Amino acid sequence: MNAEFNWWLLIVGLVAGAALVWFVTADSRRRENDIDEAETPREALWLSTILREEGHDVSPEAAERLLALHRAYLDAPPPDPVPDQVADTRTGSGATTAPSAPTSETPNVPPAGRSATAGDGPTQ
Repeated sequence: MNAEFNWWLLIVGLVAGAALVWFVTADSRRRENDIDEAETPREALWLSTILREEGHDVSPEAAERLLALHRAYLDAPPPDPVPDQVADTRTGSGATTAPSAPTSETPNVPPAGRSATAGDGPTQ
């Protein structure tokens, strides 16, 4: 009886180990935090190349600026919903409107080539 129990433990252990390995490696995609500033120009060049192949003329400098703006957007608090979107979600119609133009709540992002410092404040 002891030998059968050992086989059962071995099978359960292998299944549990395989499940643990799958769980740890299942979502191994890179996150925004994984990309450092030294890699940003390479990412911008890659984006520029892909977009050029698709027929869009985007310079690596413009792509790098867009990446900086995207990271600033992710660091900012979530935007308030547009009033039309709030009304549509209450009625259940699911229709949404285009977002409004940026407001004074737009995050302060330094111009390309400048890094944000603690002294940077909103410009009036």
